[in-house]
Amino acid sequence: MRFPVFVKEGETKTFEIENLKNANSTTISNVSNTLELTTNPIWEIMFALPSLKNDQNNSADVIFNKWFADVLASEIFKANPKLKTVFEEYQNKGLLNSNLEKNQELKQLLLEETPWVLESKNEGEQMQKISLLFDTNTMKNSINQDWDDFKKLQNPDGGFSWYSGYPSSYSTSLYILKNLGKINSWLKDNVKDYQDSEQNELVKKLVQYLDNEINKHYDIKEKNIWTNWTLDYLDTRNYWEKQYPLKGKGAALKSLVKQKSKTAKITDFTFFGLHRAALLMNGYGLKDTSDKLMNYLKETSVDSKTQGIYWKQNLDDWGWFSSKVVNHAGALEAFNKLKPNDQKFIEDMKIWLITQKEVNSWGSSRGTSEVIFTILNSGKSWTSAESDKATIIWGGKELQSQTQATGYVKSTVKTDVLDKSLATVTVTKPGAGIVQGGLFWQYYEDLDKIKSSENYISITKELYKKIKTVNGEELQKISPETPLKVGDKVTVRMILNTDRPMEFIHIKDMRAAGFEPVDVLSGYQWKNSLGYYQSTKDASTNFYIEQMPKGKYVFEYDYVANASGKFSNGITTIQNYYAPQMNGHTKGTKVVISE
Repeated sequence: MRFPVFVKEGETKTFEIENLKNANSTTISNVSNTLELTTNPIWEIMFALPSLKNDQNNSADVIFNKWFADVLASEIFKANPKLKTVFEEYQNKGLLNSNLEKNQELKQLLLEETPWVLESKNEGEQMQKISLLFDTNTMKNSINQDWDDFKKLQNPDGGFSWYSGYPSSYSTSLYILKNLGKINSWLKDNVKDYQDSEQNELVKKLVQYLDNEINKHYDIKEKNIWTNWTLDYLDTRNYWEKQYPLKGKGAALKSLVKQKSKTAKITDFTFFGLHRAALLMNGYGLKDTSDKLMNYLKETSVDSKTQGIYWKQNLDDWGWFSSKVVNHAGALEAFNKLKPNDQKFIEDMKIWLITQKEVNSWGSSRGTSEVIFTILNSGKSWTSAESDKATIIWGGKELQSQTQATGYVKSTVKTDVLDKSLATVTVTKPGAGIVQGGLFWQYYEDLDKIKSSENYISITKELYKKIKTVNGEELQKISPETPLKVGDKVTVRMILNTDRPMEFIHIKDMRAAGFEPVDVLSGYQWKNSLGYYQSTKDASTNFYIEQMPKGKYVFEYDYVANASGKFSNGITTIQNYYAPQMNGHTKGTKVVISE
């Protein structure tokens, strides 16, 4: 049994595993109790940096983001020299493992039995390379090499192709120009530490390419000027307008936007457009319009106790403008720049991004770089010594961090004696950021006596007997009044609910000894808008789901009753492999099969 721990700044919370606290069964045999917490979310960022450096895709934006990762790592390291000591400690103590490889003892089956074992190995290799990011000589050489590689990809027309050999890509070029603008604005005079003297010429040619594309292809008479493409172009050019003033259609487009801003309606904008337009209008001196958009964003946000602040209308969809984490990072940027005094709101927005990383990846190289940059440049600092601090009381004792300079706690008590005091942990988080992790209890118990459990994800299981009627086969719920007989066909129905999108989900459905599965071959299936790999084993049926959107799902498959007797039907467990504390299981049940 596992219970997630989540505590925000200024909070003191107590978490209890009720089934352990109230345990009174005489057949329970305790195995171990484990508490694992990290008190500083900056580590989610640090662990994401290697994914930028090690992306093998050779598109221009990926190569640009390798240089971007070098810059981020270098700046973090300069501001926090203690991090070098931290990573040496992490390596020495074996903590630089993949999230999929950690906590093997807390998982329902060996990682090697799952279809995504190769992803785990790849992530583990990335984690081992984190320390290279903080080697001064390696970092300097890498920065120079990555910048040289990136420069070579600029085409004679000034643009950048998605891949070398293709024509220049407008969207790729715009992405690069925007992020060069963000970095220059962030680093100011220090930007010369990462670029050579040719940077100005590179930007000049890139601006000319994008302005020419607007002049060639944009219809200034379009009825709707509030498109994502319009706002993205003007937002990007806003970083460089002092050096390179808008001309031609670009200048006309800016004038038209300013002219129509007062009559703009909220419904004219996508979610992407709302936060981009708010920043743009403020930059153009149209504060009333900007405030209207920002007030709407705040009013429509959702404040979740376990996920921070987010927007229901911000949905993943096809294309760059519909990446949920990137859009959220864009909204965070807008609030940080335009409403900097609303610190709690900003911190809670950052928390949502971190909770997404806990159970997912941040997606593509573009998405990861945008999220990391925005978190580091928004709200309170998560890299200070204050952000590491937390008070943790477990079993009546205060626990200390395993490392010298950061808050990581993992403590395991292995004993066959049931200790109910270990059911409770109290956490106080005084500084910025969050504490997150899990409290774990492993024990042996008669299967039919196990109680249900759910944390963020829940699962229920029902058994039905298939009966033949004049209308065809129908399902009849199994009860003492409808006993099973050998030869009966049984349908298992599992109902799964999750309050957030997740990746790498494992469902293990245990099977009574008197049942035999109808489908014994393993394979990939697509049902009810969800893809999954189904694997049948001797005592269970397993489902492996790599991508699972938020929502409710129903799984059904069939057994045949092939032996008489009284059997324990076991439990069904569901667990997120990135975050074992995200889990749930059904209660244990008994099955009676007659001759």
